[in-house]
Amino acid sequence: MLSVATQTLRARWASFAGVFVALSLGACLLATTGLTIASTVSDGRAPVWYARPAVVVTGSQTVSVTVDEGDGEHSTSSTRTRRPQQLPAGTAERLAALPGATVVVDRAVPVDVAGVALEAHPWSSAGLHPYTIRDGHPPHADDEVALPEAVGARPGDRVEVSTPLGPRALLVAGIVTGPPAAYLTDQAAAALAEGRVDAIAVDGVTAAQVREIVGPGPAVLTGDRRAGAEADPGGDLLAAAASLLGTTAGVALFVSVFVVAGTFAFAVVQRRQELALLRAAGATPRQVRRLVLGESLIVGVVAGLAGCLAGLLVAPPFAAWLARSGFAPPGFTARFILWPLLAAFGVSLLVALAGAAVAARRAGKVRPIEALREAAAERRVMTAGRWVFGVLFLGGAAVLLAVVPSLGGEAIALVLLDAQLAITGIALLAPVFAPRLAWLAGLPVPGVAAALARDNARTAVRRTASTVAPILVTVGIAAATFAATATLGDASERASAARVTAGSIALPSGSAGIPVASGAVGPSRAFVGVPTAQSVVYVSTDDYPEEFDALYAGPGVDGVLRLPVRSGSVADLAGTDTVVAGAGLARAAGWRTGGTATLWLDDASPVQLRVVAVLEPSLDLDETVLLPWALRAAHAPRTGADAVYLTGSTLDGARVVTAAEYFRSLNAAQRRLNHLALVAVLGMALVYTSIAIANTLVMATGARVRDLAVLRLGGATPRQVLAMIAVEALLVGATGVLLAGAVTAGMLAGLRAGLAGLVADPRTVVPWTPIGVIAAVCVAITLVASLVPAALALRTPPGRLSSVRE
Repeated sequence: MLSVATQTLRARWASFAGVFVALSLGACLLATTGLTIASTVSDGRAPVWYARPAVVVTGSQTVSVTVDEGDGEHSTSSTRTRRPQQLPAGTAERLAALPGATVVVDRAVPVDVAGVALEAHPWSSAGLHPYTIRDGHPPHADDEVALPEAVGARPGDRVEVSTPLGPRALLVAGIVTGPPAAYLTDQAAAALAEGRVDAIAVDGVTAAQVREIVGPGPAVLTGDRRAGAEADPGGDLLAAAASLLGTTAGVALFVSVFVVAGTFAFAVVQRRQELALLRAAGATPRQVRRLVLGESLIVGVVAGLAGCLAGLLVAPPFAAWLARSGFAPPGFTARFILWPLLAAFGVSLLVALAGAAVAARRAGKVRPIEALREAAAERRVMTAGRWVFGVLFLGGAAVLLAVVPSLGGEAIALVLLDAQLAITGIALLAPVFAPRLAWLAGLPVPGVAAALARDNARTAVRRTASTVAPILVTVGIAAATFAATATLGDASERASAARVTAGSIALPSGSAGIPVASGAVGPSRAFVGVPTAQSVVYVSTDDYPEEFDALYAGPGVDGVLRLPVRSGSVADLAGTDTVVAGAGLARAAGWRTGGTATLWLDDASPVQLRVVAVLEPSLDLDETVLLPWALRAAHAPRTGADAVYLTGSTLDGARVVTAAEYFRSLNAAQRRLNHLALVAVLGMALVYTSIAIANTLVMATGARVRDLAVLRLGGATPRQVLAMIAVEALLVGATGVLLAGAVTAGMLAGLRAGLAGLVADPRTVVPWTPIGVIAAVCVAITLVASLVPAALALRTPPGRLSSVRE
């Protein structure tokens, strides 16, 4: 049957053009995302700062949870923390005592010089990587600094440097090329770091000798693993990029199967007479199934190869776009790696076969006599399976929407699931809803062309439903996702701002943070504020170390934040052994007031803290812990506060904003990345929707040419026929948008009900511009894909057009 499949493809290439484009695009996307993801994780990154030393010692940066599986089996789950642990005191001295060892102690402290965020290091660490003194000399005195060219200073200039210990005026001793950093004398760097050692570079001895001295705790790094001791600002970006690419690839896979399955199902319906003749000529059901699968196999192979070749060309500029958009670090690129291409080709082939499997099964079950008798009539579209699953999905969505108000904060995550259930249910029942709704939508439109368009939309059930379904899915998911994300973001910001009782909030002018000492703020210590700093902790939930948000807060936080306390007292958050837990995190970890919370800080240090309070469920703090400021001083490198909730009205050297402005700026970068991610994912869905709509309508127009000829022979002009088709396309497109709007409205109603107990007067925020653009594009594609093939068909004289057969 493979040779017959080749002949049918050659004769019906236009019918399979949409499948080929969809599969090629899917393979291209999978190859592009695969190459990009593989480039983020393969081979690691070469060390930059520690390029020269043979061995680098740093604190442990891994959190592990080991679970007893029984029968003597154990499983371990690990995750990498944001920062390494502090090295034990005396480690550098013990390593220096090794015969032949050369030891360099490195420290890193965030500073800000003339608006440029840098790290301050001791001058001795400059020899750990290639560098050149372009002008001037190294720092010799504690009030001197060597700077990179990016600062724009010259030797002899006085520069104001913001540090965690306060501002300092330093003399520029020299300009240094190499990895950007501010170099101080070793003594000045040690004082600024308050004695903390970030890493120790060792030469002249083996890694085994170093491990014997430092023991099992610290990490001993060689080769490219030395990069693990360096700051990796791009690590989180690469993780976000990988997540975005994985989501996009998932959408591509789902919609690819949708397009391929819809195309083959439509093609089988249109070819019933041809398949009936094959059956009458002696073809078995198995041979008919093999024919359809053979067609999909050939298309899948050719499309997979074309898509993989396209992916090789698209991956590098796509990686560059990720870097420009902030999803990846600067300079990131995609490289040639074989296995993502093989995986993309294999998945493309599987998608082709899976999409055609249902159509092949249906084609093989048709009896010759039944197929010949029913070939001219449209088959029943609503099967028992569509009825059952459509009703189940819609019923599940209705039940979930009904219980949303009673679930409070827990219901927020279920709202998008509710929208997806409703979209799937309506898509399955589209042959019932769509034709009738299209007919109703066309009632206000006057004229004969509109009347014919209404009747066509109502009677051509399969064509109408096949066109409405992809519009419903794309516009519905876009509207629900954009609206839910915007509504939740607005509610979270308003909830955070509403709990602030401080008059204003001070923000640092640079990356070093606001200097804080003993609860006093600023060098003048003119008044007292409450310092805070954002961080993360790691908690074992479901036998896995999961990352949660943390907020370090100074004494008196209960006086500047209105915290909803379920039990205990936030005023007891003090010392280095207490914690306040959000309701969701306390429930997930099994914590209770008065009990002990076991967790890891962001430097991988394990701590056991006494739970002094558990908060009520809330939108912004439900999975957050509040930690005492003294605990941060004991474990974090010396950095200032991210924000200070002021009890006064001003603060020298800091930018003072309102609570609403603070939380809006705090989430601005994340909102931008979320918006770009949604545009990327939904843009891909829109491309596939375009293919599905165009392919369905082009195939449908080919099947209705005799109907168009009848209209022409009955006296209709080509303009009138095209007007009828245009109205029908607009009615079908509007029907898909209306159904998507109904689903989104129900989802937003449930979301607002769920937010009512968490936010005072919750608002519904709908980003009309991106939603409107996606809806307009879907309708425009429907219009163009209907008119163009019809206009081409009408160029044939009516007499000849009426004699055209399938």
